[in-house]
Amino acid sequence: MKQFKHKKLLAIGGLGLGVVLLSSCTANFCSNVDKASMAYPYEQGVTVYVTKAEYERLKADEATKALIEKEENFSAAARAIVPGFPSIAGPAFVDESGVAINDAVYKYVPYTGKGDSINFTAEKSKAFLNWFLGTASSNGYSLPSLYYYSLIDDYVLKAATTEYLVRSTFAGHEADASYVYASSSDYAVKVLNDASVKAKVADILVGYELTDEQIANPKDTYIAVNPYREVDPEEYSPKTEINIERSILRKYGNIKFTGYNAENNDRPLFGHLKGWNEELRALTGKGIVGLGSYDVPGLDFFNYYSAQMVSKVDAIRSCIATRADYFGHYGSTADWRVAIEQKDWGYAWGKGFLEGLLVYPVTWVLDSLAYGMDPALTGAGQILALIIVTLIVRGLLLAVSWRTTLDNQKMQALQPELAKLQQKYPNANTNQAEKQRMNQEQMMLYRRNGIKPFRQIIVMIVQFPVFICVWAGLQGSAALSTGEFLNMRLSDNINTILFNTHGTWYANTYGWWTALILFILMAATQVMAMLLPRIIAKQKQKKVTKMNAAPAATQSGNTLKWMSYGMIAFTIIMGFFLPSAMGVYWLIGGLISVVQTLITQAIMSKPKKAKDTK
Repeated sequence: MKQFKHKKLLAIGGLGLGVVLLSSCTANFCSNVDKASMAYPYEQGVTVYVTKAEYERLKADEATKALIEKEENFSAAARAIVPGFPSIAGPAFVDESGVAINDAVYKYVPYTGKGDSINFTAEKSKAFLNWFLGTASSNGYSLPSLYYYSLIDDYVLKAATTEYLVRSTFAGHEADASYVYASSSDYAVKVLNDASVKAKVADILVGYELTDEQIANPKDTYIAVNPYREVDPEEYSPKTEINIERSILRKYGNIKFTGYNAENNDRPLFGHLKGWNEELRALTGKGIVGLGSYDVPGLDFFNYYSAQMVSKVDAIRSCIATRADYFGHYGSTADWRVAIEQKDWGYAWGKGFLEGLLVYPVTWVLDSLAYGMDPALTGAGQILALIIVTLIVRGLLLAVSWRTTLDNQKMQALQPELAKLQQKYPNANTNQAEKQRMNQEQMMLYRRNGIKPFRQIIVMIVQFPVFICVWAGLQGSAALSTGEFLNMRLSDNINTILFNTHGTWYANTYGWWTALILFILMAATQVMAMLLPRIIAKQKQKKVTKMNAAPAATQSGNTLKWMSYGMIAFTIIMGFFLPSAMGVYWLIGGLISVVQTLITQAIMSKPKKAKDTK
């Protein structure tokens, strides 16, 4: 009886240890720079950048004429108070005197309504910003003015352009690096007004006027502001995308959500944005319409905005990158790859013991295989790498748990003997003396057949953190967040893909059929992996003479049956919400479990057949 008490205590201790390990090896590897990179695709501001010809057309169009004129008049009134002050509508690049230094890029802010009921109508503003403003208003916050959002976009454009200029035009000039990280727009103004770079600024284009040849030819010097080859695309299409290296805002727009602390060389989230906000607050007493004390956010609103933005990106965990690259499918249309910083082993150890011991090595092996087979990370290489990693991990675990697996199969084979014991002690559920004698005979039966039940618990304590850490490594892999397999994005949840109604669904445009087949196969293999041992045991039990069911046997069998059904239901439901890459992992794992069960059964059946032939 003491043995069973010890067994229960050990099981409870193992479960507690598992919970601790689960929370330990699921740390988020995303740095502040990573989070800033992931945030910008979801909140790109409100300003739309167009060519001069398109801007003139908008001014003449009845639908937008009054809007453009209102924004121009608004801007002219502000410049009358502060010369050179940025405009809401007009040339995007101007010098300190307000003279345009680029005649190719113009801007305006499309919106409807007024005051706290403003609704920004740019497609890029609809997903997060309009939702956030509605939430903030319902929570009693006073909303910033239209002019405020336009000025923040102006800061972002200047800072992103400055970073582009420093990293390309001024490459190698260390003295100019300070321009990139300054929280004040003054640095950007100085760079943009430098005579040596005005010509470079003048060459910047909007983006949608570029031809396929100009985009594709790496020798071209064409640089675009926009991330797209459409003014404001409603949904993603590969043909509308500007190459990362050619788009200022696609590559450097993340400066909006990052910062720089020179004292400790830190990159705090919202550092620049906070600095810009303080600069605009200092202007609230100059009499500029739209920049009064209630038009620039206070600390409460700024903190609420920051918290909502952090909540958005904290749900993303795919930041374990063994090399710096562009990864993922981010933004409201899931079409942005973003820069993720390289994470080394030291960084992983800093996150936790198991992160360094298990999580990072799993991702490193996966990345090495994926890049080796498909350097562009288009999808096929990641699938093959995932299959190989799953086989390696399950192979190592099988080496550790082989004896336990045999024990499990032996216990299944002993079900007829256990049933006889339960028949021998029919009142074990209510009679403690019978229960104790039955348990003692059961333990003797296990010993005669070389079964050690305690070994199962010890192996589970070892296996559990390994499974969780492997899961964390695959889920955190930046490489697995990138690419597609038969039009199915590896980073998208299976349920999201199945309910994606865009495009031609019956033609598998966004991987609908691929995700459906994956889910069916994954669910089938998981169900088979759980039920196969019971099915085999049931078939073997048919050969045993049927006896009247004992209450203890009936209760035990029903409990095990409903536990199995519960686990199957949980597995299927959870699998429905998995990223498709993790669905592949579950599919391979289920197949391995099925093969493992068949092999162990074949091994166990050989001695029995030999014995029966004597």
